[in-house]
Amino acid sequence: MGKPVDTFTVRILLPQIVSHALIFAVQNAGGLAERFFLAANTVATASLGLSWTVFCLLHAFTANVVNVCPLVVGRRIGDGDDAGARAAAGQALLLAGAGGAVGVVLAAACGIAAVFVAGPSRDAVLFLATQGLALTPLLATRALLGYFAGTMRVGSRLLAAVSLVPVVLHLALAWLLTGPLAWSVAGAGLARLGAAVTAAAAAFAIARGELGSLRNLICRPNKALLGAMLAEGSVLGLQQVVAALLVLLLYLMANRAGTITSAALTLTHSGVYPLLFCFAWGGSQAVGAAAAQAVGRGNPGELARVAWRCLALSAMLAIILPWGLFLAYARPTFAWLVGSGPVGEEVLADCVRLMGLLAVFFVFDFAVNFLSALLKAVKEQGYLLKATTIAAVVFVVLLVVLPSPLDSAHLMAAFITTQAAWSLLLIFKVAHRWMATSLRSLGRHDSGVVARVGTLCLPVEAPERRSNPAELKSALVLSR
Repeated sequence: MGKPVDTFTVRILLPQIVSHALIFAVQNAGGLAERFFLAANTVATASLGLSWTVFCLLHAFTANVVNVCPLVVGRRIGDGDDAGARAAAGQALLLAGAGGAVGVVLAAACGIAAVFVAGPSRDAVLFLATQGLALTPLLATRALLGYFAGTMRVGSRLLAAVSLVPVVLHLALAWLLTGPLAWSVAGAGLARLGAAVTAAAAAFAIARGELGSLRNLICRPNKALLGAMLAEGSVLGLQQVVAALLVLLLYLMANRAGTITSAALTLTHSGVYPLLFCFAWGGSQAVGAAAAQAVGRGNPGELARVAWRCLALSAMLAIILPWGLFLAYARPTFAWLVGSGPVGEEVLADCVRLMGLLAVFFVFDFAVNFLSALLKAVKEQGYLLKATTIAAVVFVVLLVVLPSPLDSAHLMAAFITTQAAWSLLLIFKVAHRWMATSLRSLGRHDSGVVARVGTLCLPVEAPERRSNPAELKSALVLSR
């Protein structure tokens, strides 16, 4: 692969931010289409939102175990270890296979449970069964995408393979299965399964040209590397499970408030909002990989420049473009989604109210994702888990203190307060361990040796030539 690229240039960072943003947006476009096709049925829409959030508990853990791949690949590439980067991709595929096996067990359990229930509950259980089957291709795609993300080479071919082709199939199947065939939420699950299989097949086809024989990477596991990736990824997985529990609690409380509130939350928070968040997501993915490469090189000056430059690029793209379009077309879009009628008017009013609050939520959500990516790159997963747990506790306390039942505005206000507390905890960590001193190193490149780069420490001045311990001992004897 040759010498690692200079990861902090705009020429490298901007295409990676845009590529990750487009992948995220196109993948979530299928989810928005499902909600559009089901929007006339508020019960089905609410059921889809709750079912997806339940599945996210399993997906959050397994996906984030695999998501350690771009971090490990980035550190290996930064250190000049191309073979180690390819080996990390192979171990990520093994972890994806293990997570997929858990998904098959979930699918079997849900298939049995579907025999004993009926109506919307049966649709929800069948949706979970299809997502259990989709977990293996989803995780395999994530592992291969993680390799290219870690090398900062997510290009147009990979972009088309894992997003454009699958989303066309997803939209077609979602329309057919939820419309003419009227399979409701279960049909939406089958559409997701088809898209996941297509994306995995396309990703494997491209990865074979880059990585060679994938069978050799998988069949020759590196036990030490696999164990290290599993240990690091498990902490990330637990942290995301806590975050997913927080979101699940939000949807359960919305469900208690009624189908109107639940349907509006599904259309906004898990429908339109992810599309508005795409560039913020792209920035966090790019800064994570670039920071991991800087850590691998032992260059804290580059780490600082990467962080500031990614922050500037992603903030401009994330705020101006998507939210400008939202301000211009928000109400007509939701009116088109929910349709006419008394129920549609109620859902529309709740959607507009929630999106106004989600605009405030976006600021803190952006901060949490960006700062989390930096801390993951330098192996601060333990602190991320603690901060996420504290945020979840804050949310539970707010739900207990606030008067019940909560309407959508009070519920989202509690969620925003929680996200703000979470972001402040991460800001404190970054400022305390790194930001204040990294500014002093912006003008310094390789003038020092790095002490404990993995814990965000800065370089200390080094002498012209490093002495070995034996030379130091001889010098001490002569001085006596």
